Amino acid sequence: YTKVGEIGGRVESVADWVELGITVGKTPVYTGDADEKKVIRAMLDACAEAGLMCFVNDARANAKVIMEQGEDAYRAGFDAALKDWGDHPATFGFEMGDEPAQQRIGPVFRAHGIQREMAPQFTPFLSLGAYSPGAIEWMGLRSYERYLEELIEVGDANVLFHNNYGLVPGQNGECNDEGSLLAMKMFSDVSVANDHIATWITLCCVSHYTMADITENDLRRQVNVAATLGQKGVAWYLLYMSIFQNYRLAPRDEHDRKTEMFGWLARVMATFHRMHGPVLAKLKFQRAYHIGNDRVGGYSNVIDSELVKSVSVWGDDFPAIVSEFKDDAGVDYVAIVNNSPTLSGHGLITWHGAPSIFVQYLDGEERAHRPYFDDAWPENPSIQSGPWLAPGQMELYRVEPDATERL
Repeated sequence: YTKVGEIGGRVESVADWVELGITVGKTPVYTGDADEKKVIRAMLDACAEAGLMCFVNDARANAKVIMEQGEDAYRAGFDAALKDWGDHPATFGFEMGDEPAQQRIGPVFRAHGIQREMAPQFTPFLSLGAYSPGAIEWMGLRSYERYLEELIEVGDANVLFHNNYGLVPGQNGECNDEGSLLAMKMFSDVSVANDHIATWITLCCVSHYTMADITENDLRRQVNVAATLGQKGVAWYLLYMSIFQNYRLAPRDEHDRKTEMFGWLARVMATFHRMHGPVLAKLKFQRAYHIGNDRVGGYSNVIDSELVKSVSVWGDDFPAIVSEFKDDAGVDYVAIVNNSPTLSGHGLITWHGAPSIFVQYLDGEERAHRPYFDDAWPENPSIQSGPWLAPGQMELYRVEPDATERL
């Protein structure tokens, strides 16, 4: 949403990305102007120096070209874009467009496939229309799951991108947890069924329309719930105030000043990167459970796990999510997240048998967790873990199961 030379479209913007914990940025749009090219090239240079990658927003790579001019013109334009940007070490991929629906789906997915064919080393950025039961009709679909599978088949997708702002409270203070989690489950289900193809999600850091003012708790909750439910990458809408209407408190405001949101987002992402990001990036999501009286987003509230016997919460009766992951060697991990935007409380995980539990700390440190024991069953005591959880807080454990307790 930025242009070259505007807020977010300057070489200096890369320093913001570093401070905000962004690992893959996106350039302003390139329309063929020589001065634009110099600025974008300099932004890529700054990304490479800082250890970041970047999506290039080149108009010739946008799927509009295939819809307006046909496949031959699209191939020629994308080939020219590759000549301009493909040699740069910071190039991660190319922006393609946003939310293809109805008659646009076929050509946009075809353009995605052309990018993957011509440049398989890069990742196209195609933000898909958000999932909801009502979205199927306006998108002209019989099945949203089939929509994702077709992008994998026709477009050779290596990442599925989607938008999801449902965890931001509305002006009445309520969040659309049902819709938000339903969408994440749709993507994680397709991911698991397709050899754990990565899913990336765009979350929200600027209040607008009927949203309440976003807080640091809301940011923490969004990123940790998304990661707990198997999303492998997080993008943020909207870092720079480039849309007015009733938009407010973007990380950089319309005066090009850092706001409170900038500090909150930088802190939330620094904590996430240092505590959980490097570990979760290597894990494969398996399943999740909702802890509470009602099922939310299609997740079961009945735990059927070889690792976790039960989970309870006390203090304030907050909703929680428990997820299981494995690494490539088959090592088990379990995450618990407080899925409340406002309540803190104490979670209590009762493990099957007497496993060894290792809690993840800052910068890859791992500590043997102090065990609690199930006093309600003294004949066969179970180890328990009891983290205190702030709104949206996550704890992540590596679990070495007790082999003697297997069926």
